[in-house]
Amino acid sequence: MDVRGLDKRFLEKQEQQLTERIRQLQPDALDRFEEITGNRSIHSSHAMLGSNNNVYVDSVRTAFLDPNDFISRWIKGLTERVQIYAEQGRLNQKRYRRVSREYFLMFALKDDLLTEYLLLFLTRNFYRNFKERVRNKPEENLWSIWFGSGNLVWGLLISPEMRSDEWVNDKSEMRRASFNYWTVRHVMESGLIDPESDEPVKFSSPKQFSQFYQSILKRVSNSQYEKGIADRYLAYLRESSAPYEEPFLIPELRFAGKEKKHKYRLDYTVLNPYTMSRTGFEISPASTHMKVDRIIGVGKSEMNDALRADWAKEMKKRNEYFSNFGINTITFTDEDLSDLDHCFSIIRKYLAERRCDLPRAEVSLQNARAVFAEIAL
Repeated sequence: MDVRGLDKRFLEKQEQQLTERIRQLQPDALDRFEEITGNRSIHSSHAMLGSNNNVYVDSVRTAFLDPNDFISRWIKGLTERVQIYAEQGRLNQKRYRRVSREYFLMFALKDDLLTEYLLLFLTRNFYRNFKERVRNKPEENLWSIWFGSGNLVWGLLISPEMRSDEWVNDKSEMRRASFNYWTVRHVMESGLIDPESDEPVKFSSPKQFSQFYQSILKRVSNSQYEKGIADRYLAYLRESSAPYEEPFLIPELRFAGKEKKHKYRLDYTVLNPYTMSRTGFEISPASTHMKVDRIIGVGKSEMNDALRADWAKEMKKRNEYFSNFGINTITFTDEDLSDLDHCFSIIRKYLAERRCDLPRAEVSLQNARAVFAEIAL
C-alpha cells in the first residue's frame, strides 16, 4: 500500500485506533517489561521502544513506503546491532546498572505480546510523523535545478523565494511541501522560475503544463529527435492515471545552474522521487557529436586527435554529472534513433519505475528471531 496520498482525517483515525489498542495491551505489556528490566515505568518502556528510530533506520534520509516498510527496516537495523553487540561481548543484561535497550528489545521480539505492542507503537510513530517518514530527501545540490539552453533558462526549486533579487529556497518551508520532488505536481505547486521575473510561472492543470511543455520547452530544441521525445512524453502524461505524480522529464539539465556560460547540458533527465534514481539521456547522432569540420589538408593522425578530444569531452561530461549529482547517462546513437519509439520506451521505464518488492515486517521479524535464538547469553 502506497500511503503518500492519505489525508489528515485518515491519519488521525489511524493514530486513535492504534492508541486505543496500545492502552488495552499496556497493563500486560508493563508486566513483561518489569520481568525483563525490573522497572515498571511506562515512560521508560516507551523510551526503549522509540528512542532509537534514527539508529536502527536512517529516518532523516530514508523515505518509507508505508508502516510495514518502516518497521521492516527498523527490525533489520536492530538485528544487525544486536549481532554486533553480541560479537563484541556488549550485549549484557545489566549495563550501567540497567538493562540495555538492545537486550530488552531482543527479548521483546521473542515475546508475542511485547512484539504486538512494539509493532503497534512503531506503526503509531509512523503515522504521527507521516510527512517526515514518506518524503524522499534529495541532496542539497538538487534542491534547485536549472534547465534550458542559451538565455531561455528555467529553474525548479522546492520552496522558491526571492531574496535580494535572487531566487533561493525558503528552508523553513521546504519540510512543509506536500509534493514528491521533481514531479509534475512539484512543477505545478512550486512553479517554474524565470530568473528575470519576480513571480514563478504557475500552472492550474496538467493540460496547461502540457501546453507549456509543447509550446515553449519543446520548440526551443533544433533536434527532430528531441522534439520526438517531447511528443512521446506528453502522450505518456495523457495516458497516465495519475499525471500529477509522474516525474517531470527535464529538458537540457544544466550542470552549472542558471549561469549563462554553462559547462554542460543533458538532453533529457529523469529524477525519479520514488526510487531516487537519476538518469540522463543523451541524443547523440554522429552528425552532431562526432563531426569533423574540415577534411582537406588534415592528416589521419590529426583527425584521430580531434576525435579523441571529442570523445574525452563527452566522457568527462558523463563522469562529472555522475560525480556531482549521481546522474547516470544513457546515450542514444544513430542506430538507436532510427526507432524513436524504442528510445522512449527506455525513458518510459525510468519514468514509470516505482519501489516494489520491499522486505515485509513479518520476514524481518522471522529473521530477527532466528538470529536472537542463536545468541548465547
